Parts: sequence; structure tokens; C-alpha cells
Amino acid sequence: MKNFFHYIKITIVGGLLLLIPLFVLIAVIVKAGSLIKRVVVPIAHKLPVQVPGIGKETLLTILILLLLCFLAGIFMHTGIARRFKRILEDDILVHIPGYSYLQALSTDKLTSSQASNWKPAAVLIDGNEVICFVVDETEHYCSIFFPSAPTPSSGTICAREKQDVRYLPISVSETIIIIRRLGKGSAAVLEKIRNT
Repeated sequence: MKNFFHYIKITIVGGLLLLIPLFVLIAVIVKAGSLIKRVVVPIAHKLPVQVPGIGKETLLTILILLLLCFLAGIFMHTGIARRFKRILEDDILVHIPGYSYLQALSTDKLTSSQASNWKPAAVLIDGNEVICFVVDETEHYCSIFFPSAPTPSSGTICAREKQDVRYLPISVSETIIIIRRLGKGSAAVLEKIRNT
């Protein structure tokens, strides 16, 4: 019975870690949309173009949001923006529950797996291969996050020598699916790296 309540508690906390940043993101997008709409409405009434099924204001708002995202993406390629992003993530956003987890997952989905901050790995502990994520590394050590199953947004951390860590040939999202499925599929992945 105690394990059941512990499972319920962990599952609820995992849900909160996912929902809170998601609600914040939605609130920011809605607020940005309403601010842009104030500027767009007077301009849209002067446009001669009419799009069936979509209001001119909505279409113009979407186009401006996409343009702003594109310009922000270009700006992110500059050194100043990368430094600002690193400071923002390391000093502010890291305190938002679940931010690092969502960032790793979204980076994995939107870019190549090599660009992800987290790297799926396995570590041998007491004769058991434990699936984990390498979140940082130096010349000789790796900082490792061991996610809980079936809620991979919470877990434990440790540092291990690099020689003890074996990287897995799968993406962050594939690793998270394995963890959510309580390890189903991990044997096949580990079999692939057995002789490496």
C-alpha cells in the first residue's frame, strides 16, 4: 500500500513538472499574440487581401509571430545571444521545475541528437546496466542523471568516471520512451553496444 501511494505521489509530481512549464509557455504565447494583435488590427483593416475562413488580423498575427521567431533564430547565432541564453538558463530557468527535462526533449526533437545537451548512456552498477543521461562532462568525469521509471522527469544525479559510461546509439526521446515503458526495449539497445 505504501508503494502504491508513493507511485501516485511521484506520478502527480511528474505531471506537475510537465504541466507548469507548458502552461507558462502557453500564457507567454497568448500574451504575445494579444500584444501583436493590438498593432495588427489597424493595419489589417487597410489590407485589400481577404483570405476565406481566416480573418486578416489572425493571418497577420501569425505571420508576424513567425517573422519574430525567425529573427530571434537568426539572432541566436550571435555570440552575445548565446552568452545571454547560457546566463538565462544557468541562473534563472534552471529554477523552473522540469525546465532542463523539457529543454533536453525539445532540443532532441527539433535538432540532431548530437546537438542535445543530454546524451543517453548506460552505467554498470552492481552488475546491472542502468540507463541514464550524461548531462555534462569534463576530461575525466561525466555528470549523470538517473531518471525514475515511469516518470523520467525526476530521478537522482551523480558523477562517474568516463571509462564507466557507455553511450547509447539512440536519441533522448527514444530513451525516455524506454523509461516510460519500464525498460521495454532496453535489452535490444544494450545488445547493439555489447561488443563495443
